[in-house]
Amino acid sequence: MNFKPDEKNIRSLLKSGCQFVIPRFQREYSWDKKNYQEFFEDMMNNLVASNGTISDDQYFLGTMLFVGNFAEKPDKPIEVVDGQQRLTTITILFSVLSDRFRELGEDTLSKQLFNYIMTTDDNGEEVRVLQSKSSYPYFVYYIQDREKQIKTEPSTEEENCIQETYEFFLQQTSENSLKKLLKKRMGDDIVNSISYVDILKALRDQVLDCTFISIAAGDKDQANRIFAILNAKGKRLAYIDLIKNKIFEELKDGVNGTFAEECWNDIKTTLNSGSETVGMATFFRHYWISKYKRCNASVLYDSFNKTIVKNETLYRNFLEDLLLNAKNYMKIINPRREDYNNRKEYFWLVQSLSTMNKTFNVVQTRIALLALYDIKERNLVSTDQFKKAILTIENFHFAFTAVCSMRTNNLETIYSRFAIALRKCTNKSDTSRVIDEKLIIPLNKLYPSYDVFVVKFKELFFTKKDEPTNVKCKYAIYKLNCFLSGKDVFEDDGSIEHILSETSGDHALNIGNLILLEGKINGDAGQKSYVEKIPYYQKSQYAWVKKFIKANKDWDESMFEGRAERLAAVYYKEILKRELPKGNMIRVEDVV
Repeated sequence: MNFKPDEKNIRSLLKSGCQFVIPRFQREYSWDKKNYQEFFEDMMNNLVASNGTISDDQYFLGTMLFVGNFAEKPDKPIEVVDGQQRLTTITILFSVLSDRFRELGEDTLSKQLFNYIMTTDDNGEEVRVLQSKSSYPYFVYYIQDREKQIKTEPSTEEENCIQETYEFFLQQTSENSLKKLLKKRMGDDIVNSISYVDILKALRDQVLDCTFISIAAGDKDQANRIFAILNAKGKRLAYIDLIKNKIFEELKDGVNGTFAEECWNDIKTTLNSGSETVGMATFFRHYWISKYKRCNASVLYDSFNKTIVKNETLYRNFLEDLLLNAKNYMKIINPRREDYNNRKEYFWLVQSLSTMNKTFNVVQTRIALLALYDIKERNLVSTDQFKKAILTIENFHFAFTAVCSMRTNNLETIYSRFAIALRKCTNKSDTSRVIDEKLIIPLNKLYPSYDVFVVKFKELFFTKKDEPTNVKCKYAIYKLNCFLSGKDVFEDDGSIEHILSETSGDHALNIGNLILLEGKINGDAGQKSYVEKIPYYQKSQYAWVKKFIKANKDWDESMFEGRAERLAAVYYKEILKRELPKGNMIRVEDVV
């Protein structure tokens, strides 16, 4: 195997100019109090003091495994294969220390430390040093935003772990807690002579100077082989390993053995074949609760044993169906027009799947989508009903997830019940009924009210900086433009235009000041005043732009809020197909 071990420290790693990505299929952040408390105490116990000063000492963090080339720097992100728990914990601790410095009025120290969390690319745009797909966007808002402008509550076990780790570090880094911990080892006189700021700086340096062995592999397969070697001893079998062993015990001889091994390998290869890959365990659970029964991972092996009778034929059929669903799963998370022979009637589908996966970053939807693909392939759903179901899910998550950031534990249950019922349909009439009763009606009950939606919609903004909120605002503008032009698919040449120039201030970033414009025209219009832009807008082929300049002879900041509210009302009524409150007489023409 071709890989290069190298000794690094945390300072050089986080200042390397590289972005580090924790893929969704990697283990979620799961350190409990025992883990992060031990890490924190190790850092504190390694500090040394003398003559009124405090400093750090050498500490070894072990091995970290990556996929990528550090020499390429910003060109390609580095994937973290082993080390995500430590790097996430360090990022959380740095966020806490940055907050502590800021509380003390040490804004320069706060900003400098935050540079290990957020850095800038060659264009001067802010980017996150560590990117976690499974905890996005919670990790961004709660840990990687120095201003913490967007308040959000944890909704998953991983997000709870992140919050608990942050709160633990926050409590432990108070002046009283730090000095109390140090006094146990150094004595009162020594600790009392050291300032609180100096203790925080020493803790910062202790983490930054931690060393580790960095192993950079050339590709994922190589990294997985290295990871298997590093973790060969004492590794507890996961449920997916137990299920695999159970199947292989039955299909172990001759042709059956060859079939089982080839089929299993085909499934793994399929799940690693796209730009977005997924682990076998994640896929298997989504498949299982889409077809058989909703259950937690901890009891999935038992559920498998109770549901799938131990039998050669049944196990072979199960593997074949698993492979078929793996292929559909990859179409869902890596949507490409090529998968549908570039037929225009499927462009909307590719767009919708991409939106759910990349823009809204929701994974529960895959449970329902797997079942929809299954009945589509069995010709048990009309094209109109198939489209209706998928757009229902997309529109719901725009309002519920992207705009209103609402949380519920019921979605997985809703999607599982819908998927299981859908797969049991035997004709198109049954399918239509299940889509209405098991999908649309339950989701309608969870929809945010108009009052909640409009408040959150009006907060959407778009900036050229790397902000997680950009994607949902951009999506809303593209969707409105589609509606006004009577199209299903976003314009290929469109770009977000700030009607009043973005340079006029943060207020100009608001959705009430945005419209879709051809990229070339947008570039030509530049930062001109609205009146100066009108001749450029007149060249646009977009119906929305034509209506806008006809309705607005001038444009200023006082018009933003009213327009944002009108956009929200039209979106809620016409795109989401929701009823407006009585007395709200919004018309489509008012969208300009």
